[in-house]
Amino acid sequence: MYTYFNFKFPFQKYKFLFRISIVFLFVYLSCFQVIVFGKDSPIKAVDKNNQPVNKKISLEEALNTAIEKNPQLQSTRDQIDAAIGSLRQSKLYPNPVLELLAEEIPSNELGLNQSQNLVGITQPIITGGKRGLGIKVSEKSKEKDEFERDAVLLAVIADTKKAFYKVVADQEGYAIAKKVQEIAKGIYESEKARFDAGEVAITNVLRAEVELSKARNLVSNAEGNLQNSIKELQTVMGIPEETVDGVMGKLLTKPGELSLHELELNMKSNQPFLKASKKNIEIAETQLTLEKRQAIPDINVSAGYKRLTLENEDTVQMGIEIPAPFFNRNQGNIQKGKALSRKAKSENLSVYNELLFQLKKNFNSYNVERKRVIEYRDKILPKAEESLKLITRGYKEGEFDYIDLLDAQRTWAETRISYIESLKNLNLFIADIERLAVTKIREQ
Repeated sequence: MYTYFNFKFPFQKYKFLFRISIVFLFVYLSCFQVIVFGKDSPIKAVDKNNQPVNKKISLEEALNTAIEKNPQLQSTRDQIDAAIGSLRQSKLYPNPVLELLAEEIPSNELGLNQSQNLVGITQPIITGGKRGLGIKVSEKSKEKDEFERDAVLLAVIADTKKAFYKVVADQEGYAIAKKVQEIAKGIYESEKARFDAGEVAITNVLRAEVELSKARNLVSNAEGNLQNSIKELQTVMGIPEETVDGVMGKLLTKPGELSLHELELNMKSNQPFLKASKKNIEIAETQLTLEKRQAIPDINVSAGYKRLTLENEDTVQMGIEIPAPFFNRNQGNIQKGKALSRKAKSENLSVYNELLFQLKKNFNSYNVERKRVIEYRDKILPKAEESLKLITRGYKEGEFDYIDLLDAQRTWAETRISYIESLKNLNLFIADIERLAVTKIREQ
């Protein structure tokens, strides 16, 4: 036997409460998404037409992201944390040793009633100032790690700038390639129209079509270079999996003259890699002093209470242990410390020479590239653009033929591309000089 229930929900009666529940549900789901995903919510920014918005970053944003997320820089921060732990450990004094001893326990009666019982404590005493020297070594090691972190920070900033400038240059190159394609397409359409009108031969159309194909290949190559540059920038920033569509910025076009003497002085005073190298000398010399002090033996002081059960007497024991340095006076480690001290000084000189060589090399390259940029900007580019305008106008009026227009187009494109390449190289040299001399190069 089956029983059926016929129930009809009074929708009209509770319609208002139903609508309120729906609104609350949507609000709750939105809040829940924010709680679960936070700022990493998978919702992407869209415009008014519900289309994804291109994400372009500025140089400041790129630098901030790199400083926060670059794994190499994070590794140096972890190294400093480790150095802080080592410094903390070096300040701790050796623990005392607690001794509980029962002697002469009879074999026929286990227990402490007939044995001699001892309770004592032994405390190592560090002599010769070795503890202070150990702390000093740890402090200098921590300072060295901080200088190395600063050196890595400068390198990350320079690499980020260089990658950013490459993207800017490749964006300019892509725009030039698109412009060349636009010009080539216009020439092709013009030649085709003139051929249809019987004014030119079919060879002009074929040449124009070939140039259009070359222009399209140029666009494809420029787009590939741009994507590779963006990937390089993302990798330096530490966000290789995120989406970056380009950058917002420009290359420095009018940097001023530099003084090599001032750059050298800045490098000597402010270069953290050089400071870290000098700190290695201090560490080695302090460690050598510590190794020499290791020949002074530490002392173990002990005190205890001993119960003589059979005699029913309580006694107090005192003792001092002093190792006799007859054979081991730490000779080997002293010799090692002297060698490491000399090694640190040689490495410091080598680091300085290498930094100075890099600085002079980039300085000379900077001056050469700067002159080239000025030549392109003030003389070559204006003439190439004016030539293209005149020949394009004359071509439309019948004063010049197709070959003249094609040559003018090629000259303009090659000139623009060479200028952007030279400008990119100049900015890369600027980034390296700023890293080496720890300075900022601005436009005039």
